[in-house]
Amino acid sequence: MTKILSFPSKKFVRFYRDYIECDWCGQLTRGRVYEGSQEIVCGACEGVMFEFETTEEDIVFEPDEVLE
Repeated sequence: MTKILSFPSKKFVRFYRDYIECDWCGQLTRGRVYEGSQEIVCGACEGVMFEFETTEEDIVFEPDEVLE
């Protein structure tokens, strides 16, 4: 008889290929995006790094700081 193995499933995908430093906690993270979420959160502290707002036509990104 075959034995069925259970593997834990990830409930998120990583956003960045390489590690970046979290602005909230200073830890290295690749960011996580959870299913149904419009946020990129830190894998260490769960702080929201980016939040996306969607409309019918576009994805709108509003940064906290204005870069010149």
